[in-house]
Amino acid sequence: MKTVIIAEKPDQAKKYGAALGSFSRKTSYLEGKTDVFPGEVYITWCIGHLVELAPMREYDEKYAKWNLEDLPFLPKQFKYQSKYSVKDQFNSMRKLLKGLTNNDQIVIATDPDREGEAIAYYVLNLLGIKDIPIKRLWANTQEPTELKNFFRKLKDGKETYRYYVEAEARGKSDYLVGMNLTRLITLLLQNKGVRTDGAFSVGRVQTPTLFMVYNREKEIENFKEKIYFDLVADGKKDSIKYQLKSDVRLDSNNEINEYINNNGLSDIPGEVKSITVTPKTTKAPKLFKLGGIQKVGNNKWGYSLDQTLSYVQSLYDKGFLSYPRTDSSLITTAEFEYLKNHLEDYKSLLNLTFDVKYTEPRKTYVDNDKVLEHYAIVPTKTIPSQQQYDDLSVQEKNIYDAVVKQTLAIFADDYHYEQTKVEIVVNDVIFKTSGNTPKIQGWKNLSNDTEEEKTTTLPSFEEGEQVELSIYGKEGRTKPPSYLTEATLGGEGGLMETCGKTIEDEELRESLSAGIGTPATRSAIVKNIIDKGYITVDKKKLRTTEKGRLLCSALEGSLISSAEMTGKWEEKLKFISDGKETQQNFIEGIEIFIQQLFKDIPAMVNENVKTSTLESVKQSEGKGLGICPKCNKGYIKHIKTNKYDFYACSEKCGFTINSVIASKKLSESNIKQLINKGKTTKIKGFKGKKGTFDTELMLDKDYKTVFNFNK
Repeated sequence: MKTVIIAEKPDQAKKYGAALGSFSRKTSYLEGKTDVFPGEVYITWCIGHLVELAPMREYDEKYAKWNLEDLPFLPKQFKYQSKYSVKDQFNSMRKLLKGLTNNDQIVIATDPDREGEAIAYYVLNLLGIKDIPIKRLWANTQEPTELKNFFRKLKDGKETYRYYVEAEARGKSDYLVGMNLTRLITLLLQNKGVRTDGAFSVGRVQTPTLFMVYNREKEIENFKEKIYFDLVADGKKDSIKYQLKSDVRLDSNNEINEYINNNGLSDIPGEVKSITVTPKTTKAPKLFKLGGIQKVGNNKWGYSLDQTLSYVQSLYDKGFLSYPRTDSSLITTAEFEYLKNHLEDYKSLLNLTFDVKYTEPRKTYVDNDKVLEHYAIVPTKTIPSQQQYDDLSVQEKNIYDAVVKQTLAIFADDYHYEQTKVEIVVNDVIFKTSGNTPKIQGWKNLSNDTEEEKTTTLPSFEEGEQVELSIYGKEGRTKPPSYLTEATLGGEGGLMETCGKTIEDEELRESLSAGIGTPATRSAIVKNIIDKGYITVDKKKLRTTEKGRLLCSALEGSLISSAEMTGKWEEKLKFISDGKETQQNFIEGIEIFIQQLFKDIPAMVNENVKTSTLESVKQSEGKGLGICPKCNKGYIKHIKTNKYDFYACSEKCGFTINSVIASKKLSESNIKQLINKGKTTKIKGFKGKKGTFDTELMLDKDYKTVFNFNK
């Protein structure tokens, strides 16, 4: 009997080999034996997706050229192909898998999620693998001892196959929307005179996400500041100044003064009406889901969503953190017990001191019934040695420390404080103030919160006491909405997650209850619209570019711009894995949607796209990304095909910049800095043999792109 284990990536395969027994490395797989499986055992790996939906030209050569007459493109059967860049690994897997019989078995051991299912089944389906028993490893950890136990209790492949069906439907729908609407909008804009080196990419989730940034900008631009005046009272006692506020808010200071005169509030003492002191407690925050740690990463250190995910993924691959792509903030009693047993180890590693208060599970954090696929992101039993910890990158340490502190906080005491509320009355007008007095810091000593708590110190009062007050109107101004950041867009509690909460229609609100995108895809979606030049990041603020605003103006009011429509699709995709919807019905609905947009969008583009916006984009696009620094004649343009992705000079002088360097996708802003300044600012998230690192890029004397470690 042969067993072929399919890992998602080479490092994962290596961990499986170490956990299972003695395995030797071949060119593109591991071979060995283990007491877990009888007979020969092979561990092969994908490199992410080895298989992709074939481009339109693979259906018909006419699609190699973009013509409106050939659209919409709605194939009866979808074609798949192996990716050119990883064809050698695909061919190696072909040899291993094609030699199996129904007496052998396949173990899918890709990441335990929908995308992991798709990565494996795309390969199996393209190779026509049938009638061979399939088992599924579903492990939330990469720890060797735990992995071996999970290999001993594999799931039947049928138990998780439904996730693949959902992922496949998601892939097909994204393909149809992207291929058709990208060509449609690009051709329509070209007909209006816009010429770009790249297409105007449109996506099922990408475009509504872009519109969230665009709409927030419009709210800010259209905001009209309003001045108001609050009736307040200042006092001082025992050298402590305090301020009280009434419920009175008026439009002008004259109205406030008139109110003061009419109510006899000048030169009259106030009387302390009531003093309420209430003991309060606050529990530790919930454990991290992916969006939660991404939010902290962006707010505290300025990491992009994608960067934080890569750091958590790296720590997971090293065996130090649990599975990253989780939408749960709960753990089971099993995790609680091992965390409790290792408390002193975690405290020692991070040099933390706190008293352990809670040693029994609390429902806020531990609920066996509510943990379905994956539990919260927590440290594993594998605690880094001091040397291993020291070898982590600065970013990995920051993320690991944050997760450990958030986890340990559930064992610490609650935060205890006293809340004091004081009411003072002046001629029947009530003024109020409140203040908090910390008593026990508890978990707050471990807090990851980036904002310090505001405390108000109040003097001691007695009921019936007379106090001297200065009553006046305090000017205030209404504030515009804040620009979105990656955290407030795609992090926990961000707009992509909460966009349905303000919708009045109950059915729509329910369909958007989980937001748009998934915790696993939101970071990639935000990164994608940045990389495509639709938005830029300026001091954490997300701003649309001319190109982004043009696309939004062209599609404004269309269904593809609607988070509500995308939310309905997300709900139906979830129904597919739940068995409440079929993939065929879902795809048919997508096709009807696309056909309707082909009727609606041409008129929208003609009506919505303003000449001034077109001219602005034409000017910026006509210059490319900048003048070539090598020949000073051509301009730099983006070359992207099925095989290549790089930037080059239009005069073909030999100047090029790779789009990806050390596993880091360069943004358009990075490219412009290299071209125009000869170097970039510090870029975060390069990957080397020792982990991730941050540095600048620069052009050397031969105009080659190199790392600038001597900055």
